[in-house]
Amino acid sequence: MSAAWAMVRHRFASFAGTFVAVFLGVAVVSGSATLYLSSQPQAPARYDQAPVLVTPPNAETGDTRDQQAWTAAEASALAARLGSLPGVMAAVPDPWFYVQRLEAGRATGDDQAALIDGHPWSAATLGAYRLTDGRAPKAKGEVVIGTDVSATATARGGTAPAAAAAGTTASVAAGSGPRGSAVTAGTTVEVLTATGPETWQVTGTVDGPGFYVTDGEAARRASGVRVIGLTVTGDVQKVVDAAAAEVGSSGVVRSGAERDALEPGSITRVRWIGAQLLIALVSLGAFATVFVVSSTCALSAAQRRRELGLLRAVGATPGQVRRMMYAETSLVALLAGLIGAPAGAAAAPLLGDAMVGIGLEPAGFTVTWQPTALIGSVLLGLFVALAGVTAATRRASRIPPLDALREAAADPRAMTPARWVMGPLCAIAGGALLAGMPTFPLEMRSSAGLGAAMFLLCAAALLSPVLIVPLVRTVARPWRGTATGMLVREGTLTGVRRVASTAAPVLATVGLTVLLAGTVATIEVAAGIDETAKYPAADVLVPDGTPGLSAAAVAAQGAEPALTTRLLITHGDTTTGGYATGRGDGLVLDQFTASELGSKAGDVVTVRFADGARAELPVDAVEEEASIPQDLVRRHDPDALTSMIVLKDTAVPTPGARSVPIRDFVMEEIEEEGRLVDLFLLALIGLTAGYTAIAVGNTLLMATTARRVEFQALRLAGAGTGQVLRVVSGEALLAVSVGAALGGLVAVISLAGVRAAVEDEIGRDIDLVIPWGSTAAVTALCAALALTAAAFPVLRAARGRS
Repeated sequence: MSAAWAMVRHRFASFAGTFVAVFLGVAVVSGSATLYLSSQPQAPARYDQAPVLVTPPNAETGDTRDQQAWTAAEASALAARLGSLPGVMAAVPDPWFYVQRLEAGRATGDDQAALIDGHPWSAATLGAYRLTDGRAPKAKGEVVIGTDVSATATARGGTAPAAAAAGTTASVAAGSGPRGSAVTAGTTVEVLTATGPETWQVTGTVDGPGFYVTDGEAARRASGVRVIGLTVTGDVQKVVDAAAAEVGSSGVVRSGAERDALEPGSITRVRWIGAQLLIALVSLGAFATVFVVSSTCALSAAQRRRELGLLRAVGATPGQVRRMMYAETSLVALLAGLIGAPAGAAAAPLLGDAMVGIGLEPAGFTVTWQPTALIGSVLLGLFVALAGVTAATRRASRIPPLDALREAAADPRAMTPARWVMGPLCAIAGGALLAGMPTFPLEMRSSAGLGAAMFLLCAAALLSPVLIVPLVRTVARPWRGTATGMLVREGTLTGVRRVASTAAPVLATVGLTVLLAGTVATIEVAAGIDETAKYPAADVLVPDGTPGLSAAAVAAQGAEPALTTRLLITHGDTTTGGYATGRGDGLVLDQFTASELGSKAGDVVTVRFADGARAELPVDAVEEEASIPQDLVRRHDPDALTSMIVLKDTAVPTPGARSVPIRDFVMEEIEEEGRLVDLFLLALIGLTAGYTAIAVGNTLLMATTARRVEFQALRLAGAGTGQVLRVVSGEALLAVSVGAALGGLVAVISLAGVRAAVEDEIGRDIDLVIPWGSTAAVTALCAALALTAAAFPVLRAARGRS
């Protein structure tokens, strides 16, 4: 260990690339893990005064969308029994329903949060909400409104996470949307519900979010009851035990952290999207760290060949050489980790604010101290650094003692046996995936395309020493008559391993940039063509800042609503959930659901509706889409909405709806999803480019520094500093060009395979979209960093002589 410490202390420049790579990797992991661990589900604030919550039994499908409900009668009877238990002050059912405030005929607030914004007045006690003005609602058409709703309203397109965090449609992020008119007791308010626009009499305001109507009105509007809240006195655990005994198999009793499972779906979705980005950053950070450390250590071992040979000559065993290199890497990794982990944790709050601003975390999200993230990131940094240096230590331990007596500028052997074996195998695996992609299921094709590209990129990197020679000869041919061109060409061909080490990270970065951005753009084009083909060339009526179309909006067009509801269907011992549209005279199953249940036309299945009611229904048919009679949807899911309708005539203006050409609507939907995808791409490509910068810069810095004797010989032969700079700059640009060409070629081949598979699926020709802008930007960044890293040692040496 003492020898390793002395080596690190006196030759730290040789370990700079490893240090920076591990530092960045640990910082990324530490910051991402801190954000991830800080972003955990939380029970809605409206249940803050209910330490015990009772919910219906969990569905057996494993899908969180299949949350069961009690009917109003079942919930009322169960609440009465729970309310009589010792220690229970009140047992209050909370049947929520959809409602949004209208301002100048436009729906306000977040449409998804609005789905659970209506509540019975009795449920206000679960959050300890109190009247700030007026009285409680007593009749149909009366409402108590949360103070946030009564003061302000967010226009369409406002901040969704802010509204979701408050559990209301009218929460306002600072500076988002115009101010709405104040609503006080004695005034009226325009709202939009599942039936259509309504005018409600405001009887009071409350110091909490939401709309509160009479208990009977809430039960009539809601699609069943999914929560009964218990306010308690005394020992909460005793109440939990008594409630569990009373409920039995007809419900689930939740307390403590278990209550967090009731976090609204709109917030959970925001957290899930943010978590996917954080997981991707951690995974890519760990992979890139291994990649950079491996490349850096391999080049360092090659440059230290004589030094390691000398150690072998004086009696060092292969095991001692391996242990010394592991010790060196461990010291550098620990030092980098101990600095990087706090740096990442310190940057987490800044990233947290940014994630809230772009909708990847809910409003109110705060970053908390997470010591597990710091310790784990340091240990992970040490692990990936040791994983990266493994191959280099194995090769270094095999260096013969006689190598201490040799000195040659040419690489001893650019292609190892492992490269000869693994390179062709990766190429064959990638080609096989591309060839078989059209036969894969649709949901597997994008993963198969990415897997094929990864295999081909690995193949190109492994075989790059072989590919570099003909590429360099071809590219350098026009300049072979000049002295600089000849030196660049011969220096590159002599140092094939050096060029391959520089080209490999550029190859991976350019390849991933072209592949990821090109795949997304190509699939977006295909999705637009495919979705548009499903509908006639006409205008459609679609939601305008709402989660769906109300019954009144559909009726105003003279059309029949296509209400969408979610059903739980049981056949035999199998239960599955799925969406069904209200139409026809009987139950029609879609092909996937029928396959899951093992049912066919003529079978009788048990259907559980959104409100908790059950019915035995025969299966009339199995078709592409599921449907159920409209009257059953209206009866059991009064909150159901229509997603859109195709217009036959000019649209009649109605609140919460707008008319657009079908192609415009499809492209809007695709672009909305594309914004999140673009954000993911920006983060992933940015991180990849950062690691490439480290790898390229460190590789050229180490290689150029090690070539001092060669450059001194050039100066003795009459070359000036400018000529030496032109030589090293030419070599650096040549290495970047080779890497970019190989990476781009591999990505385009993979993209062509993805496009062919998508064309086969939709039966139409689509354009192959190549992201020239992002590719050029990444390549230019690599070139600029390569020039800087290559020129720095030359200029420093020139200043030293002067």
